[in-house]
Amino acid sequence: MKLIIASLFVLLSAFCFADDSRPASLTIAPLAADTAANTHFEVIWKLPYKGKQIPKFSLDFDASTQAISPKQVSHESNTLVERWNIQRDQGLAGMQFSVNGLQGSNYQVLVRIPSRDGNTLTAVLNTEVTSFTIPEAQQLSSSNILLAYIILGFEHILAGLDHLLFVFALVLLIARFSLLLLTISSFTVAHSITLIAVSLGWMQVAGPPVEAAIALSIVFLARELISIEKGNKSLTATYPWLVAFSFGLLHGMGFAGALKDIGVPEEEAIAALLSFNIGVELGQLIFVLAALLVIKIIKYIPIPQWSRLLPAYGIGSVASIWLLQRLMNF
Repeated sequence: MKLIIASLFVLLSAFCFADDSRPASLTIAPLAADTAANTHFEVIWKLPYKGKQIPKFSLDFDASTQAISPKQVSHESNTLVERWNIQRDQGLAGMQFSVNGLQGSNYQVLVRIPSRDGNTLTAVLNTEVTSFTIPEAQQLSSSNILLAYIILGFEHILAGLDHLLFVFALVLLIARFSLLLLTISSFTVAHSITLIAVSLGWMQVAGPPVEAAIALSIVFLARELISIEKGNKSLTATYPWLVAFSFGLLHGMGFAGALKDIGVPEEEAIAALLSFNIGVELGQLIFVLAALLVIKIIKYIPIPQWSRLLPAYGIGSVASIWLLQRLMNF
């Protein structure tokens, strides 16, 4: 394993310098005052951003949809929030809209369209699917929340490079597959607990400190990799599942932050949370299997002895940069 992990450094560096992304969200809800005609709606567009760079996305509605109020613009926790009202005499059924600028980006957009009867139509837009047509009225009651949130969770974990880097460090840390399986399972259980607790409002956390602490957890694992490689005893080496569980609680708060940005339908909160978590686990499983496969393939490649610590130093350096960046967001 000592020789194998060095060859993964090039693969690691290809993605670990990129920013992770939070999903954007678009909600189109009937106005409370328009109980009879059902032709007036409120649009809520939430677009998260990093630093001061706001993605240049724009919404286009079909010709039958008209804006009837100016946009109210605000900024909440590094998220651009725009609200305005629209009118469509034919109602929502058949409405077409698209997100310009989404193609070629790493953003996902969660579309939520609640109806007066308590059901919610849900869809996910991404770089390949940038437009959506609302189905006919008789189909609006059929909710696809499960699939939408599974896709959202799957895409979120694969774009959440800090979470993947933590898991990657665990893979490098543990040579025995049974112990790795136990450790990843512990991490999964832990982040599931805090994901549900924070999302349902059972506990309150501040986003910036959590994100900084997540980066610090990766720095810690990098240090442990170096220490273990040098032959030192470590709690992480003896009980990696315990360390993974402890930090998993922290990472679950980060997942919940992403869900907070896009919102969870109250009438389907549990289903949405479980579906999102299933998507996260599917993405995490694929990533772990891919990492193990690469290790298996390249284990016979000769690697210089001096390079065995490069992956740990690479992980620690990247995580340290993230930590400093996130501390500056306090």
